[in-house]
Amino acid sequence: MKSASPGIERIFSWSAIDSKSRVVILVCTLLICTIPHSSGQETITGWGEAESWTDKDLNSAVIQGEIAWVFGDSGVVRFSQDSGATWQNHTSLGDANLISADSFGESIAVLSSEGVIYMKEGVDDEWGTIESSQTGINSIALTGDDSFVIVGNGGNIWQYIDETWWNRTTSFTENLHDIDFNGDEEGLAVGDAGTILATANGGATWDYRESPDEDATIISISYFNPYRMFAVSDSGQILYSTSPGGFEWQLREIESVGYNTTLATTLSSIDVVSSSRILFAGPDGYLGLSLDQGLNVERNILPAGVNTSFNDHAMFDYVSGIVVGDSGVILFTDRAGENEDIGFQIPDYNNFGEFVEYADDMLLSGFIATVKIVVFGILLGFTIGVLLAMLKTAPTSFKNILEKYSTNQIRGLGAFGLIIGLWLLYTGVTRFPKLQLEGLEYIFTPVGDPRGFAMFVLGLAIVVISIQFILADKKLSGRLFKVRPLNSLATVYTDFFRNTPLIVQFMFIHFGLRLGMRIQQLMEGTFGDPGIDGIDYFFYGDRTFLSAIFTLGLNSGAYQCETIRGAISAIPSGQMEAGRSIGLTYLGTMRLVIMPQAIRICIPPIGNEMVNLVLNSSLAMVIGYSELSRQGKLMIATTFQIFSAWGLVMISYFVVTWTLALLLRRLEETTRIPGLGISGGA
Repeated sequence: MKSASPGIERIFSWSAIDSKSRVVILVCTLLICTIPHSSGQETITGWGEAESWTDKDLNSAVIQGEIAWVFGDSGVVRFSQDSGATWQNHTSLGDANLISADSFGESIAVLSSEGVIYMKEGVDDEWGTIESSQTGINSIALTGDDSFVIVGNGGNIWQYIDETWWNRTTSFTENLHDIDFNGDEEGLAVGDAGTILATANGGATWDYRESPDEDATIISISYFNPYRMFAVSDSGQILYSTSPGGFEWQLREIESVGYNTTLATTLSSIDVVSSSRILFAGPDGYLGLSLDQGLNVERNILPAGVNTSFNDHAMFDYVSGIVVGDSGVILFTDRAGENEDIGFQIPDYNNFGEFVEYADDMLLSGFIATVKIVVFGILLGFTIGVLLAMLKTAPTSFKNILEKYSTNQIRGLGAFGLIIGLWLLYTGVTRFPKLQLEGLEYIFTPVGDPRGFAMFVLGLAIVVISIQFILADKKLSGRLFKVRPLNSLATVYTDFFRNTPLIVQFMFIHFGLRLGMRIQQLMEGTFGDPGIDGIDYFFYGDRTFLSAIFTLGLNSGAYQCETIRGAISAIPSGQMEAGRSIGLTYLGTMRLVIMPQAIRICIPPIGNEMVNLVLNSSLAMVIGYSELSRQGKLMIATTFQIFSAWGLVMISYFVVTWTLALLLRRLEETTRIPGLGISGGA
């Protein structure tokens, strides 16, 4: 059968192509199919593998001056004098497994699974043996050249000092897995059921610290300095404390895993080597590195053929060191294991498109976080503002309260109150000398002894009022009888919050009162663990979120109070009289008659306060809340694009405030009362 398109057949016919052209086509096709895909970037490991000359599991490693030591099963000991590149055999320390080791100065202590401790107090000294007669011991920490503390199962804690053993076991019976000291006095021990124990006297006594997750099995602790304490659980949680003594612990929200509070991998150890650099180790070939205190954790690439369980790090400094694992694996590094990019083309953040591609997720996260605290802050602030405004305008005075009682009853109440007031006054005053304050320093008494100051002020107020009660006449004409107690309470509140900086309120409420932590604990006790996502986590999973909304709400409520109070004053007094004349109570008249009109009048000024609340929310970054401003700082830290980063943040804030302003403008128009309010009757 003949082709219907003979011209096309000739053009695409292989036989119509000459032999030289065929060869060229075949060669080009072969090259295209066989040349591998070219990549502009290759990432290689930051670790090198060393020969350990053993296949025993290596469980622990320490640094003694310029020498690195590793210890493993069956008493295996190896040492290196060239930063871990080559290793030499050393005399075995018994036949038991060596499970933990620590160093202090030039001293080394090694713990065996049978509870025997081997000590070496100098580079050239011989190993000594100390029998503990304890079993189930898991970790050791040196507190001096010849003193140490060991911890183990059942909450066992033993201290060795001056060649004598001391039992320091507490009432907590959970298994303890690790211990670490900062110097010779301050130490921490961790274990099952979220157990965290702390000592400030070298291990003689131990106190309990509340864990952010009481179900966590905490397996490793690193006490870097008084303000940097980190621990990890076997499920990949990172716990940290920045309070001296480790009184407050939190779970790290890890940005690199979507702000979850777990790395979603099993961990076995943690080593904090600088104020921001943290190393992680775990089974199944896991090594991790964080350069920002655990916010972002990058998994290390391992040398080819290495896939074992890693057990411990030992670092000469913050970049050079080793890590040991099962089957005799020893890796060394001079860059803290950080992955090295070869042929890497640095993103051109000067290109606005690339910058936005990097920043959009961070901006979206900050935008959502900002909207969260703004919405809840507005609702809380408005509620507080309304309540305070009603208290400030309440006409009830002491005279109104007491006029139904006889003069003798009032005087008797005054005498009783005078006794109570004098007792409170005396109790409060006697507490102040303990503060050792002089002169003007006494203005700081509320911080040094809040309870004593409260007793003193309350006692003083009761004494003054009680004296007025004792001197009362039939007409209750005394000056204090005209005082409105509800108004006074509201005035104290508004004066305090309006006369202190918002940024200080943020830090005091979050770090001082620890309000977010207390609310979170209350919610967890009522509704259970919020987990790492879901509706529970949205409401009370983040302590900084709770502190932020309460700070914004409490501050904004003080300002909205005055706005609403002014609107209430703008309502003609006849409205209140009319409500009372038909049988409504004062509160009933306020709720049904006055407040609906007052709120409509004050929508414009309250709208202005709400916009200010949005802008003030940027200060939440000082407590670590990841709103727009903090995300802007993080973007600049990576891209150095100051103009673009803050420009995007400004636009994001504008979108929030402009949207809020439009909604309030629409609300003002739909609720306007003709002939009433600041609209002039329009």
